[in-house]
Amino acid sequence: MPIFAALVSGLMGALASFLAKFVARKVAVVGAALTALATITGAALVTFNALVSPLVAQMFSTSYGQLIGLAFPPVAGTCMATLGAAWAACTLYAWQVKALRISVEA
Repeated sequence: MPIFAALVSGLMGALASFLAKFVARKVAVVGAALTALATITGAALVTFNALVSPLVAQMFSTSYGQLIGLAFPPVAGTCMATLGAAWAACTLYAWQVKALRISVEA
């Protein structure tokens, strides 16, 4: 009986170690993906605002520009960054589903 208990204990320890490593990798990948999305969103927001703000300011200085300037609301940069982040999240999700299907079929 002590040999069987040692075997079961060793197997359970190995299983717990495997699951801990698996979960840690999964958490690290999700954390990296969220960090990448946050960085992409921030960079897109800063870049878009830096490029569009001077253009919108010049547009508003003319009478025709005021009409054209309606196409760029004050939150245009935030909207564009959010769309980019949503696109990136959908792409990551599609990659994850594809990887899961490949691993299930193998």
